[in-house]
Amino acid sequence: MKPAAESDNIVDTQGASSPEETSVSGEIIIHEELALADLEDAVAKKLLTRSSTSSADDPKKESCPLGTTNDDGNESSSGYAGDGGATQGPPPDRGIMPLPEMQRNMVATEELTPGAYLFEGGEFRTAAEANANGSDDFDWEGYHNQQRTSQQQTRVPEQTGTSRPVLAVANTVEEVDPLSLPQAMPSEANRDNITQGQKDNGWVAICACAGLALMGLFVLLIVFLVSGTEQSATTNYPVAASSMAPTSPISLESYLSSVLPDHTIKSMEDKDSPQYQAFEWLLEDPYVYGYTEKRILQRHALMSFFYATAGPTQWTNKTGWGSYSLHECDWYQSQEYASKTIMQNYYPGYLQGFLEPLPDSRCDNQGIYRHLWLDQNNLMGSIVEELFSLTSLKSLSAGLNPIYGTISSYIGQLSDLEGLAIGPAGLSGSLPSEIGYLSSLKVNVLYDNQLEGTVPEGIWHHPNLEFLVLGRNNKLQGSISSKVGTLPKLRWLVFEDCDLSGSLPTELGQATSLEWVILLSNNLSGTLPTELGSLSNLLLLALYGNPIEGALPTELGLLSLLFSLDLRLSSYSGTIPSELGLLPLLQTLSLDTNRLTGTIPSELANLSELYMLPLGDNNFTGFIPSEFGLMPSLEMFSVANNSLSGTIPQDLAPLQNSLYSFHVQGNSLLSGVMPELLCSVNKTCVFDWFEECAGPYGLIFDCTEILCGCDCPC
Repeated sequence: MKPAAESDNIVDTQGASSPEETSVSGEIIIHEELALADLEDAVAKKLLTRSSTSSADDPKKESCPLGTTNDDGNESSSGYAGDGGATQGPPPDRGIMPLPEMQRNMVATEELTPGAYLFEGGEFRTAAEANANGSDDFDWEGYHNQQRTSQQQTRVPEQTGTSRPVLAVANTVEEVDPLSLPQAMPSEANRDNITQGQKDNGWVAICACAGLALMGLFVLLIVFLVSGTEQSATTNYPVAASSMAPTSPISLESYLSSVLPDHTIKSMEDKDSPQYQAFEWLLEDPYVYGYTEKRILQRHALMSFFYATAGPTQWTNKTGWGSYSLHECDWYQSQEYASKTIMQNYYPGYLQGFLEPLPDSRCDNQGIYRHLWLDQNNLMGSIVEELFSLTSLKSLSAGLNPIYGTISSYIGQLSDLEGLAIGPAGLSGSLPSEIGYLSSLKVNVLYDNQLEGTVPEGIWHHPNLEFLVLGRNNKLQGSISSKVGTLPKLRWLVFEDCDLSGSLPTELGQATSLEWVILLSNNLSGTLPTELGSLSNLLLLALYGNPIEGALPTELGLLSLLFSLDLRLSSYSGTIPSELGLLPLLQTLSLDTNRLTGTIPSELANLSELYMLPLGDNNFTGFIPSEFGLMPSLEMFSVANNSLSGTIPQDLAPLQNSLYSFHVQGNSLLSGVMPELLCSVNKTCVFDWFEECAGPYGLIFDCTEILCGCDCPC
């Protein structure tokens, strides 16, 4: 690079009269020997660049290290706060350094078109205009004299050579190396002042930008804290970057509509629909601009369900629901599943073991719904399809609510669903086949509804299924599939009061995790498979009310953990297997109303835990075993309507301390005197299982010529 005194510099119209002279105003001194072509190229290029990028006349377009701005002055790079945050305001005003007058005039000029330009009379003129006005004879000397006079008699060094005077601007030249262009250099006398000025200006700019940056960060911090406090009063969920921020102009209504599924848009055509009510609610959400699409779907789905089940007017507890300032994960939910508080009265231990311990939060640490529990909360209405847009749900429990309507096929979207418990309720229609897609399902409880149709085959293909409870749906048809043997984790199989038909598959014995088999009051036929003896974990077997026939398998004596065997109201024949006396934990043995024959095995007296033994309405013969007097827990004993003979054993007298129901009527061959200690049975009634305990009917026998005692004279 040439020394400053020798460099080719741009002419300074406000500078000194020679390169060595110092400008009082500190302006740049330009050397008179600038090459004309280079000058024209450089000036044209700078003018064209400034004309397209300068913001001197429009301060709103000034660039700033904190973000770019749009036409109305708002920052486009941060127009939406984080997920759950409020939108930020426009950036603070930034100072703009004024340009010299000549540059302001240059910037104000319209974008240049190709060709040479002259700066004359404060404006640029094209070469064609100059020629038209005789600019070939332009008085350049007079022009310079005018410039000298108007700018405090500043002299321009004389040019050498034959080059044209300066300020004629040439069209831009392609591939110009900026380093090859002449550089403006300060005079020696002015160098220190300029350097100090540049330093001062630099520090001013740095301080200004730093101040603006700190101010912006401070504003962002305040917005974040305020929005975070308003968004969740009790839960701190992470703020996710917004996926919204449309890059082209779009209304909020249009954007939200684009996020929602087609079936929701169709439902919203009805302006009274819960989907449309939820949409209007979402439009008013002041934080919606910061939500991800997943959260938009989540909030809309929950509010659609809220409106569809009369949440605003009927819910027992709706705390937080519909609040903009609370995260939806903090809206009210039941504290426990129905398994713990509701159904345990009907089935002690209902669903215990599932999801224990219960999770502390209904959502994961990203604020995504995992569990929705609204049991016994007076939900009146239907389950909208939008609820199944919560594809991350692991459990849905809404028992003991007057919910009606059908189960949508969209339930198949809940691929993570492990627990489904809706009942007792009023659901109707058939079970969608898509329920077979729920491969993660552990609990399927749709107990006590009005479901109908056939049990989908896919329901038997859930390898993780533990609880299948579809009882009390009296129009639900189908059969127990042989695939039941492929469910290694199945613990409960409950189809109580349904309309199932067919026989019990032998493969049922392969589901060795089974604990409860409740298939009472159906139309099951055939015989009891001997393979049932393989169910070593079985606790309860209730098959009453089915036209099952044949003999009772002796293999039932292998069910060492069984506490209840209920086979009444069926068509079993043959004798009672004595092996049933080997069940040490058996508490109820109900075999009444069958076609059983033979004698009553005395081995049953070994059942020390037994408290219910209804054996009435069969064809038993023989005597009442006297060993039954050794059963300390027996509370209900019935042998009514059989063909028993002999006397009432006096050894039964010790049962006075436990027995509340003793029925022996309908046995015309019984004789003797009723043991006096048993006459007080009707005064010890504490249980009304058969509603025959109250009044004088705790003890029932036929007062005949051969049987008397108590109030029956002999």
